[in-house]
Amino acid sequence: MPQLNDRVSSGQRLIQLDIIRGLAILGILLVNIFAFASPPDYSHSLIWQPGISSVDVALFNLQTLVFSGRFLTLFNLLFGVSLLLIVQKYGEAYLNRRLTWLAVFGLIHISFIWFGDILLWYALTGLLVLKQGYHKLDSAALWRKSALLLAISLIMPALFSLYLLLATPPPQQPLTAELLMAQQQLWTGPYLTQLTEMLWHNLLMLVGFALTLYWLMAALMMFGMALYKSGWFSQGYSRGRTLLLLLAALTISGTTAMLDHLTGYGYDLGIMLPWEQISALLMALAFASPLINARHNPVLYQRLQGWLAPCGRMAFTLYLSQSLLMVLLFKVLKPDWFASLDRLALLGIAVTTIILQLLFCRWYLQHYSQGPLEWLWRRLSKQPVAVSQTE
Repeated sequence: MPQLNDRVSSGQRLIQLDIIRGLAILGILLVNIFAFASPPDYSHSLIWQPGISSVDVALFNLQTLVFSGRFLTLFNLLFGVSLLLIVQKYGEAYLNRRLTWLAVFGLIHISFIWFGDILLWYALTGLLVLKQGYHKLDSAALWRKSALLLAISLIMPALFSLYLLLATPPPQQPLTAELLMAQQQLWTGPYLTQLTEMLWHNLLMLVGFALTLYWLMAALMMFGMALYKSGWFSQGYSRGRTLLLLLAALTISGTTAMLDHLTGYGYDLGIMLPWEQISALLMALAFASPLINARHNPVLYQRLQGWLAPCGRMAFTLYLSQSLLMVLLFKVLKPDWFASLDRLALLGIAVTTIILQLLFCRWYLQHYSQGPLEWLWRRLSKQPVAVSQTE
């Protein structure tokens, strides 16, 4: 079986990247499902609803340990690799156009569909990374720069954590029946009212992007570039090192889960504590490494190519379709489900959607060469003839 670098030199797609991207885009829904079905201010909280069960608590802790931030971090790393590969194959002008159109898609998405969009922030970060010329750095310089930006990104979360932990009472409290009903009516009611609320949340996100999110995303994108340039995507880690990364991530997030329990789940610690970003990065690498090394098992690798790789090739289509489907489900088709289902039911919806997307992508790419939104994105960006064979 040819190695990754052989595929690079022959101009073929990097199957490992497609497989990992497929896992990331499907796994994102396991976390986003709670944001789709909850008011924005409570999308990462456990106790805001009355009647929280032991199953809810267990699933919330499982999310903290295994899912929260992991798949977005993995997707962020791959986005950095994609920037590098696109520049190498098509040049900076095309990448600039491509990121500009991604920003347009993201702006439409965040303004009119769902407040939790990441496309706009990825596009803006990518444009800034491109302008700074970070993609031209060698792997050693990329390691240093990404570590610096990661440290900067943790400053505001650390300060904010300290502030919230001193707050009395905790910022998250169960809603009264009246307030809960008001939130349900707001987010399943008149669309124009929802647009006004989303605009307010988007302005807050813009501030968060400037203070924290840009630095984190840029760090992870450059970390992905460094991994690629150092050959990691052709080698991965050994089983021992992968297990060590996994255990380290579980230990860090285990501390978060314990603090959550001790503080009554009132502080959103899973997204607030700065060390959770480190945990997410460690576990993202632990998730990706076995997928890279699966190439040594032809049967397993063929199955991953057949199921996860199609989802990775259609990640843009899947991401936006997840938003459209979930918004339609919780705000139009079944508005009585909004802010009312428990975590087990929501995970059931997410898993069902993931299975359907696996089946759809496998079928679709048997008949077409690329996803519908991938095709549109390339057409709008005016993809040129490749200047080199690197993807």
